[in-house]
Amino acid sequence: MKTKIKALLLSYFAAIVFIVIYLFLSINNPRVSFNYLLAFSIFFILLFIPYGFFDSLEMKKYYEAERRVPDFLRDLAEFTTFGMPIAEAIVRSSRTDYGPLSSEIKRVAALISWGISVEEALSDFGRDLESENIIRAGKIIVKASESGSNISDVMTMVSDFNGQMQLLRNSRFAEMKNYTMVMMISFGVFLFVILVLDIDFLPHLGSGGFSLSGAGAPTSASAIEEVFNIGMLVQAGGTGILSGVLRDGRISSGILLSGILLVVSIAILLMINVV
Repeated sequence: MKTKIKALLLSYFAAIVFIVIYLFLSINNPRVSFNYLLAFSIFFILLFIPYGFFDSLEMKKYYEAERRVPDFLRDLAEFTTFGMPIAEAIVRSSRTDYGPLSSEIKRVAALISWGISVEEALSDFGRDLESENIIRAGKIIVKASESGSNISDVMTMVSDFNGQMQLLRNSRFAEMKNYTMVMMISFGVFLFVILVLDIDFLPHLGSGGFSLSGAGAPTSASAIEEVFNIGMLVQAGGTGILSGVLRDGRISSGILLSGILLVVSIAILLMINVV
């Protein structure tokens, strides 16, 4: 998780540096005019994409480690079936590749090899990955070892339970992908409508003012265009963030998608020369 924090700090630094440079150029160079819509779009892109990228890498590692927990517990059950001590079972299991979970298991096995008790060696199991499921598995191993009961049966039951939880989570993720796809399609439709208004409808209104209510202050076509463009960028950011909340309840899970949609939106607005 330290990598993600560094990425967040780097993103903040890059975004602030960009705004400062852009303001400096717009003040000191008459050829450069400050476009706040473009400036803040790039500001949030610089904030979202690096942080979202590293967050997605961290979460991929996180979920892969949790996915391998049932395999680890199943191996412990097999080793302890015929009376092998849990400490030796953990040391032998450490020779197997469990993906991102291997580093945690090897650390525990190394502590046990140095003469530290299983209870102490497993006290921080899973804390580097910040996974409640892995921490819980470590506590269950400790309790099973302390109880002196049939450890193999306990490990088998916990492994089956974790496997079922993985299936439920994968099923939920698959369902949420469908919702994310629907949101992407709705954003595409919204984007298309805004582009039609920007390219075909609003230019025909001309630069003259007109009243939306017929009695209020006149509103120019450029002001309406600007409001629509802001709405499109807000929709881009909101779509990504909401997709993350729906997927796993974390706003940061949708930050990368928000950044990508902002890039697409601002790039299209630049291509049609309305920003």
